[in-house]
Amino acid sequence: MKRFLIFAVCLALSAALLAGCGNSGKEEETTQAVENDSAVLGTWTESYFDSGYTFNSDGSGLDTFWNLPFTYTAHDGVITITYDDETYGIDRYDYSVTESSITMTRQSGDGKSYTYSKS
Repeated sequence: MKRFLIFAVCLALSAALLAGCGNSGKEEETTQAVENDSAVLGTWTESYFDSGYTFNSDGSGLDTFWNLPFTYTAHDGVITITYDDETYGIDRYDYSVTESSITMTRQSGDGKSYTYSKS
């Protein structure tokens, strides 16, 4: 009887602890989709390397130098590019946009800045 009581108590404690591990729904309530900065939309190019980026309104894009499709977010001065090919990973840039150009500064690695003109 004593073993059964200990087993029952352990089982009840385990169930109570595991119940707290589930998704409480808070994340779904507080997570909001962030709208991309419309200023980045379009195709941006530079002629020296014949490279650039296309940013579409649906969050998709294309690295025109490598012809690599990606998805992106652009808000609060940061563009995050996630390439469809996992080999290329994720790039993050600080950016600023004028009417005719976009300047993107890599947040990691070499930290270089690149300026592209609106096509």
